[in-house]
This record gives sequence, C-alpha cells and structure tokens, in this order.
Amino acid sequence: MLDTPVLPAELTIYTVSELHPQWSTWLADVGSTDDDTPVSIDAAAVDQIDGAGLQLLVSLSNSLAARQRTLQLVGASQLLINACHTLGLEALLSNTAPAEVTE
Repeated sequence: MLDTPVLPAELTIYTVSELHPQWSTWLADVGSTDDDTPVSIDAAAVDQIDGAGLQLLVSLSNSLAARQRTLQLVGASQLLINACHTLGLEALLSNTAPAEVTE
C-alpha cells in the first residue's frame, strides 16, 4: 500500500515545476494498482497556492480519472478550501471533512 502523499506548504508557480516530476512518478505507482477507491492527498500544510498550484491539482485529478480513480484532498487548509470554492473545484475536497468558506 502506498503512503498518503503530502502537499507542500507552497504550491505556486515557483514550486510546481519541481513537484511535477515527483507527482508523475507517484501517479505511475498509483496507476499500477487495481484499486478504485479515491486517492487521498494530505493538503493540511498548504499555506500558499496560486493558479499554477491549482492547475497541478486539476491535472492530477484528470490523470487519476483516466485511471478510473478520483482525487480527494484531505484536511485541506482554509486557504486551499477557499481557492477551490472560488474556482468551482469543490469536488477535489474530501467529503469526510467539510469546511466552510471564510473571507
């Protein structure tokens, strides 16, 4: 069984290019399993995110969907929750820990 991956504190244009190869390797490992349960990623540490960071998450979600899997961000920071709600990406947030959007 694979360990739950953890998003870094900074998920911005400055870090996405470094993270992309790591996540691609992780995706290959996830894709090699016959499991159809949602793939959870610990998102509690995210305290900076921009469009590039959200784009990486959407790309991960789409890649998993192609493998009949879904992505769920677990324990998402309030900043990430707000960003997902702003852009209509609520489906990425785990249903097990609903949170309200704050201003």
